[in-house]
Amino acid sequence: MDSPPALARSRDLIDGLTSRRYLFTEHRLAPGAELPPPVHPYDYRTFLVTAGSVLLEQPGQAPSRRYRRLEGWHAAPGSAYRCRNDEDDPVTLLEAGSVGGEPRPAGEGPGAPCLDLSGYTVRKPWGHEVWYTENLPDPGYAVKQIHMTAGHRSSLQSHRQKAETNHVIEGEATVLNGAPAPADPGQAVDAAALPLTVHPAGSGWSSAPNVLHRVIANSAYTAIEVSTPELDDVIRWSDDAGRPDGRIQAEHDGSGR
Repeated sequence: MDSPPALARSRDLIDGLTSRRYLFTEHRLAPGAELPPPVHPYDYRTFLVTAGSVLLEQPGQAPSRRYRRLEGWHAAPGSAYRCRNDEDDPVTLLEAGSVGGEPRPAGEGPGAPCLDLSGYTVRKPWGHEVWYTENLPDPGYAVKQIHMTAGHRSSLQSHRQKAETNHVIEGEATVLNGAPAPADPGQAVDAAALPLTVHPAGSGWSSAPNVLHRVIANSAYTAIEVSTPELDDVIRWSDDAGRPDGRIQAEHDGSGR
């Protein structure tokens, strides 16, 4: 009798948030391992490979697909699929999704095909972002790749509604994070007084609404960010490029989906 397939070893990547509106999990698949059967009847799930490659199989759908580093897919609510490591190297796979949810329209379910991630790219003064969930209809969460070139830094910022969790997959960053944002939007902020931590690959942090934070790239740095969906909710307390609050439309012009 064949033995059952090995399952993934998983860990929760969210830390420091008392109220959770999304999930963010890392799965490690040894050779021959696969994810447990999916259970998300009302919510989307997004998967991104950060090491190795995985085989995605969908009963009754198109032929199996292989996904490699920085590739992945969205699974619709209630869809059926199998994800496994059929090669000799270990796999690291990130999973994101919403928490809770309402029943989705008819037509989504076991027969719904998985969808490749969006390649929508936003150019930044310090690097770029890839908005992977830009091609989903209101999933209730957002997933980004954030790449910052060495020696650059993000704005010192906060969000009124948005909560976010960042997980470093390459390089190292110094992160200022954890102090409450002032109630007065015109108040000066002393960035040097903010709590500071250093995050190499494999580590991360969370920022709740109304918390000041900034990322400084000690080396070329790539992280995956999972957040609530309010992506234009940005208050910039200080910015090296002098950008105002909110969405900077010029950063989006020409971006492909």
